[in-house]
Amino acid sequence: MKPRTFGYFLREALHGLVRNRLMTITALGIITIGLFLFGIFLLLTANLRYFTTLAWKEVEVRVFLQPSVTDPATVGAQLATLPGVAKITFVPKAEGAATLERLFGQQGTLFLNDENPLPDAYTLSLAEKADPQEIAKLATAVPGVEEVICGQDFVEFLEMIIQLTLIVGLILLTLTALAVLYIVVNTIQLTVYARRKEVEIMKLVGATDSFVRWPFLLEGIILGLLGAGLAFLLLSKGYGFLVHRLRLYRRFLPLLSGGEFQTHLMVALFTMGLFFGGFGSHVSLKRYLKV
Repeated sequence: MKPRTFGYFLREALHGLVRNRLMTITALGIITIGLFLFGIFLLLTANLRYFTTLAWKEVEVRVFLQPSVTDPATVGAQLATLPGVAKITFVPKAEGAATLERLFGQQGTLFLNDENPLPDAYTLSLAEKADPQEIAKLATAVPGVEEVICGQDFVEFLEMIIQLTLIVGLILLTLTALAVLYIVVNTIQLTVYARRKEVEIMKLVGATDSFVRWPFLLEGIILGLLGAGLAFLLLSKGYGFLVHRLRLYRRFLPLLSGGEFQTHLMVALFTMGLFFGGFGSHVSLKRYLKV
């Protein structure tokens, strides 16, 4: 396509948007809302996955020793050789008692007469992609081990929540996408209908379908890209504000920082905006090109 021809198509598209400004504003608002919801879904799932990754890194296996064990170091040496164990930390029963007393606010009064029923223990930090259940099973078989507790239940529950969020979110996004496409198609159809005589005359004098179609396609593409830009602006500013406000609670509520998601979010929104605009225009033009 020659630059001069494209310039003509672009001028016609902009003229059509301005001439039907009410429908243009309506379609732009609908596209922006739809892409905004799509962006929220992306941010939510990305942060849930990020949180799950961090949670898996914090999963530990707690190994309690039998009271009869007189040499905990021997048991610890065997635990350290288990596949998937990155580091072991010895927790003597005195330290365990002190931790419980701090938690319950009963410093020095929880265990009277120096009676400490807690066993010595080891905390096993796991290597990346290690299976906590398998390590717990292997640790149970080590001589001197009385009980093994594996703290992966919360992470598995979180993964289940992510899967449920994905399913519900995809259903809602599909309905939103259909609604946005419906609005775009009807907006472009109104524009084409208002210029149907012009389209018929152009077809009768020999204009090709592509020559007639391009200005309307550009109208839809411009609407889609503008909606994507507005949605991205709202999301990036709103999410940046949220991250800033919650920075003091980052330890308990970790969120992806702005630089870690902006590029992917922008690409996803503009791709969806291009699809909404281009495909919606293409569908709306079919009936009017049959002259």
